[in-house]
Amino acid sequence: MSHIASALESHREQRNLSHEEESLAHLLQDCNVDGDDLRQTWKYAFGTNQSPELIAKWDKLSCQDRLDQIRDQLSAEEVSVLQAQLMQMSGNTLDKMGLVGVLRWWVLGSHTPTGLNDIALRTRLGSGNSELHCRIFEHALSTENLSYGFSVPVQRIEDAGDIVTVTTRDGKTWKARSVIFTVPLNVLASVKFSPRLPADKVAALQQQSVNRCNKVHVDMDGPDYLSWGSMATLGKGLMAALGDHLTPVNDTHLVYFGPDPECSTGISLDNLDTVKAAVVHLLPGNKQDEAVINRIVSHDWNKDEFATGTWSFPPPNATTKYISVLQRPHGNLFFASADWSDGWCGWIDGAVQSGMQTARQVILEQRKAAVVKKNVLPKGPSIDLSKGIVRCVI
Repeated sequence: MSHIASALESHREQRNLSHEEESLAHLLQDCNVDGDDLRQTWKYAFGTNQSPELIAKWDKLSCQDRLDQIRDQLSAEEVSVLQAQLMQMSGNTLDKMGLVGVLRWWVLGSHTPTGLNDIALRTRLGSGNSELHCRIFEHALSTENLSYGFSVPVQRIEDAGDIVTVTTRDGKTWKARSVIFTVPLNVLASVKFSPRLPADKVAALQQQSVNRCNKVHVDMDGPDYLSWGSMATLGKGLMAALGDHLTPVNDTHLVYFGPDPECSTGISLDNLDTVKAAVVHLLPGNKQDEAVINRIVSHDWNKDEFATGTWSFPPPNATTKYISVLQRPHGNLFFASADWSDGWCGWIDGAVQSGMQTARQVILEQRKAAVVKKNVLPKGPSIDLSKGIVRCVI
């Protein structure tokens, strides 16, 4: 059973739903901005240029604006459920969420209410993300053409035209013909660039992701919650939970989500008792007293200086204005991140896509530069030892 706790006007109601009832998600009304569920106006998830005028119009709207447009079509409970769904996506209040971010997720989910979860919750790396990271690193290391450093925060970038110098906080420098930045959007503005980045790129870096959600992993005693989920508009600091898998000892591993700790319904992860109370509050009422929590794991990404937030989610007026600006290279500097992916923005799939596209950009640019360098001879004598020829260009 799926459990939903809804705040309905002046009182709180809690009731259980079957998975069939749960699938009748009210995201459908929210995303049906064109009367055809975006099946033609935004047919393919990758790229917002299929209906640029319409998408630019929708990009001006927040999710609160859209909810206000359709509120009279929904019951109080349906409004509550939709609010919880949306806040789970962005980790923030609806007025800060750009509607286009939700529409993109809708299109990624094949224009259906459950499509995104059907993909995201079932498409997993069997060995986990950490194993993937290790394999990528090991492959790069095997080329014997990799210099690397860990725990060396970047402080300054200087692009001299023919060489880029990266300076870290400890004063160490790294030099390369090209540099690819994978620094998160919310952190990139803290890096100093010389010469300065173009004004539109600086503005894009200031328009940060709004996602400041809390994500909490919980091992609940026993297997009962494997096929269970919960949503609450207010809750006690967490507004959604879902059963993820069974642990080796047959406990249920649950993943909880909460809004920005700074908003009125958020909580700090520093207080364990507060977190426990929020976890239990989302359980079915008849299960709360007997609940046994065996483990809680979380990381405060908002206080992590190398993240300052969680997965990327855009504010209003950001996607159509800044995505292409963020993707655009500048001189010998290239930018790759899930935070400005055309498709799976904020997801690891988006990071892979952006990384592959940017790597190709670098390869093509360096090949082009090599051809130009080969065809342009320097002034003065030059010696080609392979052919025993001395050339002089005046």
